[in-house]
Order: sequence, then C-alpha cells, then structure tokens
Amino acid sequence: MIEWRLEDLWNSLSGKMPHMPHFLESIKLQGIRGIRDLQVRFRHPVCVLAGRNATGKSTVLFGAACAYSVPGSGVRDFVPATLFPDYRPKFGDRRDERTPISLDFSYSTPTGLQRMRWRRMKGWNRSFFGDRNAVQPVRRVYLRTLSNLSNPSEVRGILSMNRLRSPPKEEALTALQLELAQRMLPFRYSEVHRLHSGTKSLLFALQKNGPAYSELHMAAGERVLFRLSQAIGHLQDALVLIDEVEAGLHPFAQQLLMVQLQQLALRNNIQVIVTTHSPVVLDCVPSIARIFMERSESGNVYVQEPYRDILQNAFYGRSSQQLKILCEDQAAEAILEGVVDLLIPRLKMRRDAVVIGRNTGADEFASHARAFRKFRLVDEFVFVLDGDQREGAIRQKIADAAETSSVRILYLPGDEAPEVWIWTRLSRETNYLAGALRQNPQLLASQIRDLNSTFDAASDTKAEIAKAKLRGLSRVIRLKPAQICQQVAFAEARRDSGDIEPLVTDLIDAVSHWRNSN
Repeated sequence: MIEWRLEDLWNSLSGKMPHMPHFLESIKLQGIRGIRDLQVRFRHPVCVLAGRNATGKSTVLFGAACAYSVPGSGVRDFVPATLFPDYRPKFGDRRDERTPISLDFSYSTPTGLQRMRWRRMKGWNRSFFGDRNAVQPVRRVYLRTLSNLSNPSEVRGILSMNRLRSPPKEEALTALQLELAQRMLPFRYSEVHRLHSGTKSLLFALQKNGPAYSELHMAAGERVLFRLSQAIGHLQDALVLIDEVEAGLHPFAQQLLMVQLQQLALRNNIQVIVTTHSPVVLDCVPSIARIFMERSESGNVYVQEPYRDILQNAFYGRSSQQLKILCEDQAAEAILEGVVDLLIPRLKMRRDAVVIGRNTGADEFASHARAFRKFRLVDEFVFVLDGDQREGAIRQKIADAAETSSVRILYLPGDEAPEVWIWTRLSRETNYLAGALRQNPQLLASQIRDLNSTFDAASDTKAEIAKAKLRGLSRVIRLKPAQICQQVAFAEARRDSGDIEPLVTDLIDAVSHWRNSN
C-alpha cells in the first residue's frame, strides 16, 4: 500500500538528512509583505507549507529561493530584488512603501554550519554575521508555481515557435527526466522530445501505439507532470521549491507526486519545500514536515504547531458532516469511545459521524477555539476536559476564544485524572466490570488488590500511580490500557446512573445541537 511506502520513505529520509551535503535549516523574515517577524524551521528533507490564503506561504518559498548562489543563473535571478519587487514608477503618486527588510538563513554546507542575511535599506546587500571569509553557498535551485505550468497564457507564449523560419533544435528527454511523469501518467510513451529555439521550448510526445502531439494538446495535469519531470528529474543536491503543488492534479495524482518527490529527495540528495491547500498533500509527509502558518489577530504571521489529524481534517475541508470531539489524552479518548459506542445505536447514527481526537493538551484548547471561530467551525466541535479541570480557568478561556455561547465544553466523570476515575471504578465495582472485561471476578479482584498493595505506597501523583496500575493490569489480562478504559466507560454508561451520567447526557445534547446546526 502507498501508506506503507510513505512511512518507509519518511524513515529513510530522516536518516538521510544529517548526511545531505547542503540543507537549508531555517529562514527568518522581517518586514516583508505584512510579515513582521517570522522564523520557519525545516526539520525534514521534504516539507509542506500550509495555511489559509494570505498567511505568507509563497513569501517564505520565494525567500528560500534567495538562500543560494545558483550556478548558471543570471545576476537578477534568485535574488530578493527580483522576487520581491516594488512598484515605484517614474510618474504618478501610487507606489509601494519602501521599508527595511531582512531575510536571514541558517544552513548546513559541505564546510559546516553557516548563516547569511539579505537586507534592504536603500538597496539590497548580503552579510554573513561578521564572518569575513564567508561567501554565499552555491547550490542548484528550482522554483516554480505549479499552476503556471497549466496556465493558458504560458502556453500561448510558445505559439511563436509556429512562425520560426528554420526548424527548432531537438533533444530527447533522458530517462531521469521522464521517470517522474511516466510513473504517474496512465499513458506510455515511445519518445518525448524538447523542441527549442532561443528562450522558447515545446514538448512533443509520441504515445506507444497512439498519437503524436505537442504539449499544446496535452491535458493540464499531463503537461504539469512532464514539465516538472523534465526540470527536476536529473537534479542532484538541489533545492526544489514548488508553489501550489496540487494545482491541476487529481487527489490520487497528488499522492503519487509526493511519493515521487520524496523518492527523488532520497536518491539525489534533494531538499523539497512545497506549498499547498490540499489535505492529501499534507498526509503524504510526516507531522514534523508539516508547517502550518497562521496570521494572528494583530496581523503578524506565525508558525502554528502541527495540527493533530482531527484539526487538520477540519481546516482542510474534510468530513464536514462529522461531529468532532476534542479531548486531552489517550485515556480520555478511550472513555469517550466507550460512551459513543453506547450512544451510536441509541441515537441511530453512523459510527463515522463522530470522530474523537486527542493529544492536544487542555492549554491549547483556547487557541484551537480561536481558529475554529475564524473558520466558522465552532458548531462542529465539542471540547471535553478532564475532571480535574472543573475548577480551573480553561473553560472560560475556551469560551472567550470562541466568542460564542454555543461552544460545547464538557467534562469527563470524576474530579481527578481519567485514569484515577477508571481505577476507582475497577476497585469499587469489580464484580460488575469483570463481565465487561471478560475476566473471572475473583481473579480480577485479586489482581487489583495486588496492584494496590504494590503501588499505593509510591510517591508519585495519583494520576501516575493509576497509570502504573492500569499498565500492570493490562499485562495480566492482555488488554491494552485504552481498551480497559473503553470497556469500563461503556459498562458504566449502560447503567444510566453514577458520575458518568452527566457526560452521557451532555453528549446526547451535543449531538442534537450539531444535528440542528447542519
């Protein structure tokens, strides 16, 4: 499966990264396109920049293109004066305000770690933080906005080749230049040539047992893949920067392209940075390679910690017909899974209508609520806090951030950590819960007594002691701690009484509210 292939690639690329001769580690932007102070770190050979429109993704990408001296390029290529131009005409009052700008780079090179700064005052200049012997590192760079590769205006630009008075030069694409496209396109080609004259060039393909045609008659996605394959297939130790990497591509083709880019990075020591609005592209890189950019209330741009899957899917257009429950950790998730398992048939819902996410931490809930408000997603989410948060300030912070009284904030049973509540129920209702866990009641009671005797004198917190007991019971009865929590919660919720009843009632109300809001 392609998911397994991706995981293998991620692991291989992580091992490859320390041995790459060149690696752009970070870029810091100040004073440019509404970005006051932003630092972006690249922690993986293939990284994806994501975020809403106008959060600076392309600005970061174009800034990265200024990091290196590119062999064979002109003096005005890959420099900030060209990539970040101003409108300053000789006549008229309308012009861009000229402000100080700096672009700082940190990278590893064959000679060691290095830093460089592009700075604009009256004009642009480079400096190396006091290192007088330093020069700008040399590296091949490919920069492209992928949507332009299927832009009709660009296609029209090569029509002048129809009027040439002498035949254009021809060169067959190499196997390396064809490989990426051939692996992704449904056709097989007996030959593909590049026809060129001066700065104009045109691709011409002949399908095996099929027609011959120029790129003027290629599908948009076919042309994108051929052009991209031709440009980067042969690169070694390069920096590849692609804006809008999903443009013109079917979701499956997006997935294949990301696989091929990562294979290319692994084989040819290539570093790849792309921008996207596609959840498919995001899923194709590990979480450490996902860089989410957001604009704050004050207008500055910052890097948001990688969203958990439940948030990523909501922000990037997936599963809008789902009620999303956000909790703190694995034990909380398991308790909620148990309650939802009971409610699904009772409320006549599909199981995939409710999705539960965790590992976000209660302290982050307010920032998530603020983002949900921006995306108008508050009604799709339910926040569930651990019982020990009842007396804290988190609830009010979430409500203030959401700026609506309709935000749903619930609590797990008990007034301590969820593991403490689970263990308390196991100790007090052993005979009843033994059936839910498919255990002999006498043996389960004996195992619980032994674990209490072993751990009750420990100096840890109640939560840590309860976690240790659950791990110990897990090894004996051969159920994972999360499975124990889920089964206990399911059995307790069936009683329609006790301290889990408020959570059951509140979840039923949350489902009703969600149904009525859609």
